[in-house]
Amino acid sequence: MAMSMAEPDSDFMNYVVRMVIPLRREFGRVLDVGEFMANRPYAIEVIQQALLSKDERLREYATYVQGKLLGPRTAGPVGPAAQEAGAKAGTPAATGQAEPAPAKPASPTDEALRAKMLAKYRSGLR
Repeated sequence: MAMSMAEPDSDFMNYVVRMVIPLRREFGRVLDVGEFMANRPYAIEVIQQALLSKDERLREYATYVQGKLLGPRTAGPVGPAAQEAGAKAGTPAATGQAEPAPAKPASPTDEALRAKMLAKYRSGLR
């Protein structure tokens, strides 16, 4: 059973690839990304094993991938630790209310980026 995505989800693929090394280090498991994308039972087995990991980052990667693979397509990169902290603090997400959109950081201007690039050349960085 192949997973068919109209547009490849680069975040999803990024998280799957990030799971390769931690799975090999902790469990000695070689993750075949192609097989993961094509074989749903294999993907579920890998995710279940990753969720049992001692490595917090691997568990967060597995949670994200599990949300994208098995849950609604609105799963974000928020890990379980952040969700628990939000629930304890009584945030709107924990109470079921709509959460306001976070403010976007101000983007640097073209002049500032150009000045930063030129500063690298002046300092001798090659």
